[in-house]
Amino acid sequence: MFQSTSEIPYHPSYWLSALGAGGLSISFFMYLMWMLPHPGYPMPTWEHLLAFLQGTASSPAPMLAILLVAAIGMLGLAFLHFLLLAWNIREFRAASNQQALKTLRQSPAEVQLMAIPLTLAMTVNVCFALGALFIPGLWSMVEYLFPLALLAFVAIAWHALRIYGRYFSRMLVSGGYRSEEHNHLSALLTVFTFAMLSVGFAAPAAMSHVKLVSTLAATLSILFLVLSLVVMLIVLMAGISAMMTHGLQAQATPSIWMLVPILTLLGIEWMRLQHGLSHHFSSGVNNGKIFVTLTGIFMLQLGVMLIGYRVMQLNGYLRSHLRGHERSPISFGLICPGVALFVMGMFWWHLVWVGSGLVHPFSAAYWIGIGVLATIQLVTLTALLRLTWSLLLGRKVRIASIDS
Repeated sequence: MFQSTSEIPYHPSYWLSALGAGGLSISFFMYLMWMLPHPGYPMPTWEHLLAFLQGTASSPAPMLAILLVAAIGMLGLAFLHFLLLAWNIREFRAASNQQALKTLRQSPAEVQLMAIPLTLAMTVNVCFALGALFIPGLWSMVEYLFPLALLAFVAIAWHALRIYGRYFSRMLVSGGYRSEEHNHLSALLTVFTFAMLSVGFAAPAAMSHVKLVSTLAATLSILFLVLSLVVMLIVLMAGISAMMTHGLQAQATPSIWMLVPILTLLGIEWMRLQHGLSHHFSSGVNNGKIFVTLTGIFMLQLGVMLIGYRVMQLNGYLRSHLRGHERSPISFGLICPGVALFVMGMFWWHLVWVGSGLVHPFSAAYWIGIGVLATIQLVTLTALLRLTWSLLLGRKVRIASIDS
């Protein structure tokens, strides 16, 4: 079904297509998460959805259409995610012995391989959400599933650490880092991966009632949180300095938005850990801390998005890659920032504004906020479909060179 063009060899950035589809699937789950009643449960399950559909759960009239669209959107994007995942696995295996990938593994661009564990971690999250929402009775077995989820994330984490360890140790021993070749933030892909692992480990930490499982998951989550912060500091200092000296590398323009999904993941990880602490260690978080933390994260994300958009206006990236004739698999990096802004916006809107009582659920003001967020989601979905059509459905296009 999918087909990369013959003008360039297969590139690991194609994994970002599956990552974006998986993220959009989770974004549709956010409507169910915040609008479908699930008292006593950390997330909605099949039983809650069934009760709503049978009319035993009271909700405003428009909710049926909204939640049905959300459920269908979640399933559809998950299906696209698995299709793109299977295609990437097949293509990557086929290209593994090609000279282009061998050369990439011996260059600073080897960090692009972090897109693989990043996407696999997203797959685990998508499977967890799908299973909880669409498999009857699965939540009754969830305590048995948490250790399996931990094992899956440990395997993916080991793969990620091997890739980054090989890359970083080779750079330290052999050198080869030149600031004029790193005038972008593509190396934040490592931070993105570690943050995805951190939030994945944080799920059992927040939801498991077994103290040992929760504590072990929280420990692993904190490990990758620390790794994320350390690597992020290094990358931002080096990348921003290089960009200020040499200007932003045009083909790596999407990397300027990569901080946005990282912030969303770390914000959710923080919320999950606080939830787990409140269960097992008699410690939690008050509404004031939630307001300051989530508002700070969301405002910073808006600032990064606005700066990035202005940069893309100046260098014409969006115009040439979304509406023009330039094509590059790195363009799939535009999807996750939009997904992340929507997801964090849903957390911020519901926990800060609705949760505090400032906005009444399902009031006119509530729907205005949801409408703004849904617009962000729709634009992001449109971009994913356009890029998938342009790059992977066999159209004859000119591929922009890949320098990162």
